[in-house]
Amino acid sequence: MVQGALTGIGGQSAQGAVSAWSVSWSSQVKGASVSYSPDGAGAGLKAFSDGQAHFTASGSSLSDAEKAAISGLCTSAGALSIAAGVLPVGVAIKVDGINDLVLDAPTLAAILRGDVERWNDPKIAALNAEQPLPDVEIKVMAEEGPSETTRAVNTYLANSPGVSWNPLQPDRWPKDVKGLTGSQPRDLANKLDDTDGGLAVLDGGIIGNRFVATQLVFDGQARKMDAASVVNAVAAGQVTTTPRSVVQALDDRAGYGLATVIYVNVCQQYVEEPLNRLTRSFGEALLGEKAQKDANSYSFVMSPSKKAISEGLALVRTIGDAR
Repeated sequence: MVQGALTGIGGQSAQGAVSAWSVSWSSQVKGASVSYSPDGAGAGLKAFSDGQAHFTASGSSLSDAEKAAISGLCTSAGALSIAAGVLPVGVAIKVDGINDLVLDAPTLAAILRGDVERWNDPKIAALNAEQPLPDVEIKVMAEEGPSETTRAVNTYLANSPGVSWNPLQPDRWPKDVKGLTGSQPRDLANKLDDTDGGLAVLDGGIIGNRFVATQLVFDGQARKMDAASVVNAVAAGQVTTTPRSVVQALDDRAGYGLATVIYVNVCQQYVEEPLNRLTRSFGEALLGEKAQKDANSYSFVMSPSKKAISEGLALVRTIGDAR
């Protein structure tokens, strides 16, 4: 019989998905539950390694060295990293009269650095020829971090031609970015609500229908942050599988490619046998059709590709089989 509670600690980007997966699992397996604390990816990894959490979730797969070094509640077999969801990341704006806008990577980088300061700047106008633009100050609001949402945008900018973008840490903004604040994402959203001319990078679950998400240019084409475009990027993205991980990439030539891939990291084998059964059950549930649909409905988290789901399930089913 599978029954019990799992504790997870990890990044904020995973909170909505884990909540949806937990509800779905609990509805299928009576007496099973998950408690998740979004203390941050670093704190989650430490708690997992120290035995304070049964699993952790973050916006990046654990490295081979990290997987091998995990102890805590795990045996010497270490840990597994499994791609379990894809959370789009967008550039949210609040500008009276603007319901759609295109930005490319060089222009976004210039805005974040304060080199482009007004919404009618020629660089923005050149990308939006049919859009009247107001002579309004751009007010950047950026989370100091560390943040997996910031990591996604740093990667987008650093990999874009014509952009020099070299953050000291992948999950923190470069120090020359304007508007850095210790506010958490939902607090930033509240501030954006009250700020004409505001701009903030937020995950798609927070943006929803509340803000205008700019179109971003990928491979020379402007793409909207909508479900269909993200799904296209996921479906075309490469899946890399090893005995300890399933990694999902996005192909931004096929769709909107700015997102956080949510990885769930669990023990390959738990010291206590009941935890193997419990975690296998949770893993199978969260990669199941119902839980994936629930995460999409409640938190705008897309499913990994069919290949990633299939190979993730195969890896989950090895939990407890380490020798």
